[in-house]
Amino acid sequence: MLSISHFQILLIVLITISSCKKPDDGDDIVPPETPDLTHLPFGGVAPTNILIRNQGNPDPDFLSLWLCGLPSNGAGANNAGDWTNPDGTWDYTQKPQVEGNVTWNHEFNIALDGNGNRIITGNALPNHPTGVFPIQQGTAAHQYDGNPNVISEHVVYYSLPEMPEIASSPSCVGFGPAGISLTGCAIYHGASTLGTDASAHEMLDRFGGHTDGTERYHYHFPAQDLQDHIHLHEHGHSELMGYMIDGFGIYGPHGENGEILTSADLDECHGHTHMIRWDGEMIEMYHYHWTYDFPYTIGCYRGTPQ
Repeated sequence: MLSISHFQILLIVLITISSCKKPDDGDDIVPPETPDLTHLPFGGVAPTNILIRNQGNPDPDFLSLWLCGLPSNGAGANNAGDWTNPDGTWDYTQKPQVEGNVTWNHEFNIALDGNGNRIITGNALPNHPTGVFPIQQGTAAHQYDGNPNVISEHVVYYSLPEMPEIASSPSCVGFGPAGISLTGCAIYHGASTLGTDASAHEMLDRFGGHTDGTERYHYHFPAQDLQDHIHLHEHGHSELMGYMIDGFGIYGPHGENGEILTSADLDECHGHTHMIRWDGEMIEMYHYHWTYDFPYTIGCYRGTPQ
């Protein structure tokens, strides 16, 4: 038999080995990063271009947003000078936000119908507070953006493929909802109707959203309040934030090891393929990411938009 002293030495050795062993479930965990929101590239300035198909741009491109067209009656804020840096980037932390905490009568549901479809319904109102819209006179945001629009209910109904597939060729992105967030509200692409970077120019609330001429509340920027509201990120890959209208999921800005992704890490449609959690299972699938830099949500549709 081992003496007490030998047993104690053995126990100390085992504890030491155990404490030095790399955890099986935490391999390659990267400590949380802090994004640099003070130097963001403007969309519409090469190489982060806004390409318009019906104006002679027949294909999408890396780092860019590929629009089908621009509306003839575009409107909105177009002055970002007070938060533009000398190097031509913009500073999110210096840009005013729409003030207020208005609550809403939210309705939202996601269900699989058993026939290969994901049915999404709701009233387009968020399950979190928003700023006050129309933007109130006398506020800092109103000095730059006199957005006169209210937030109204809209019928939400999407029948998306449960298991979306990559299309033979990408599709351009139109105006209006490009996706639906798990908050029940629309996700828009990164451009304003003037063909400028909407996140950089237009006034958004603390959740990265605002309303427009359709009176639909929607998101442009992955504000931290929005991310935390959907899912608090601790480590590893971001959780699902919503679905784009081709059926593919859009996840937050963190990659497989918890690193903060930029558009340079993704393809021309603003996505990539690897193992992700999808309806409770780990599968290899194409998916989009919301990033802090342009085009933010989507560059083109990799699947077939509904």
